[in-house]
Amino acid sequence: MASTLRCGPCSRMDKLATAVKFCTDCEDYLCTDCVHTHTVITALASHHLIQEDIQTDEALNIKRMCSDHPDMVLEFHCSKHDRLICRTCSVNRHRRCGKMLPINVAARGIKRSVMLNDVTANLKDLLKIAEQLKEDRAKNMENIRESKATTLQKIAKFKREVIQELDELEKKLMIEVDVTEKRLTRKAESDLSDIEIRRKALVEMLEHLDILTTHGSEIQILMLLNTIRMDISKQENDFYDVIPSYRCTEIYFKDSTIKSYLKSLGSAELKYYPCSIVYRPHKHAEAQIPSKYDKIPLKQKNKKIDVPYRNGYIFNIVVMNDNRLLLCFSGVKSKALSLWSETGDYIQDCALAESAWGIVWIQGTNEAIVTLPSIRSVQFVNIANMTSGKVMTVPDSCYGVTVIKNEIVLGTGIFSYKSPDFEGPVDLALDGEENLYVITRQSNKLHCLSSDWKLHDILLKAENGLRKPYAVAFNYNYNKLYIANGHYDEDKQVMIFDCA
Repeated sequence: MASTLRCGPCSRMDKLATAVKFCTDCEDYLCTDCVHTHTVITALASHHLIQEDIQTDEALNIKRMCSDHPDMVLEFHCSKHDRLICRTCSVNRHRRCGKMLPINVAARGIKRSVMLNDVTANLKDLLKIAEQLKEDRAKNMENIRESKATTLQKIAKFKREVIQELDELEKKLMIEVDVTEKRLTRKAESDLSDIEIRRKALVEMLEHLDILTTHGSEIQILMLLNTIRMDISKQENDFYDVIPSYRCTEIYFKDSTIKSYLKSLGSAELKYYPCSIVYRPHKHAEAQIPSKYDKIPLKQKNKKIDVPYRNGYIFNIVVMNDNRLLLCFSGVKSKALSLWSETGDYIQDCALAESAWGIVWIQGTNEAIVTLPSIRSVQFVNIANMTSGKVMTVPDSCYGVTVIKNEIVLGTGIFSYKSPDFEGPVDLALDGEENLYVITRQSNKLHCLSSDWKLHDILLKAENGLRKPYAVAFNYNYNKLYIANGHYDEDKQVMIFDCA
């Protein structure tokens, strides 16, 4: 038999009273008298009470402390940045944001809000995709097994058409098929395991949200939504990036065509088909888009990535959502575009029609556009498999490139600014507050300009490691700054600065 829950306030006064309610704001069990006290005291009247026997496990234990200031409680909602903040945040970073609401005011009506409906629908959509991917990966494993059986039959048939002396070659090929099948099965099992982990995480988030929607207070729901939206955004980005990498695989047999010169029975090769599941990120309401924070680079490097490319410059950097780097190199065509991990590991080169200068990633796709000024052209690139595509001639040599409303915009100049320290500007980046960060290769400096072209500060100089810099870029959420460095005839490096 379950033990009787005791009233918290009464127990602390050495009284015994049976709890009948639980206050989610006080996080305390209450007896009948204490419940009455809660309803008549003004400061406590708005507290959320539920039955004491509701089994919610950890669902109601929502984080209330500020992530930036762990000793401070979240008290306000900043409408400009659409995030919960503490009192210190409101003074330090959000003083000029304008409308800030107490958390209890911002949470009013949250159970009927577009935000709750949007997050719930988003979770359900992601869960549906996870279920579909689980089924798809299971079918892929079955297809691998079936294609193995079909391939082995073809191998056996081909074997009968050749002389008995080929038995040894047949054994080698059979081993190759088995090894291939095992390797593919391990990959398929890994895919299935990864999707199952994601699915379970989504189920847990949705169940957590359902419990709070039914039993939790509006404040708790708002806090949970604030907590899980970043997790949802990460899941969306992960799904968007991982789905194109999934390929439906089968093993097939490619026989040798010239039997008189036969040196092997053939080879076990693979056929790839795109994953049948299509995922499109959920469209959030405008007010719920994660904010871009007004951060500036620190004066100390977080790390650097060594890029062993010489006789050229890294003219441009694109930082993808998973912090992988696309580097445009002005040297040999075979290394014109290269892909690097966030830990500094080389992944792959992509040869282009000529050395590259500028690049833009078309958000929401696997396609990028690179400028080739020496041949007055731009070239399309599939960044999922790093293969070059169509080359398009343009009227003049173009260096910069961007995409605005599905149109490609090319240019050689953007703005005008003069300063004695402003020598050799070559690249710029924007932060979330529309400040410009301009790199100058001759004076080895990083200038921060306001949106009205006034100098805020010179953030980095030669003593911070700048040495003939050519490219600058922020990552997706503006918490890291990347600068490409290095003289023409020496190895290059990408310096990474944490942002404050």
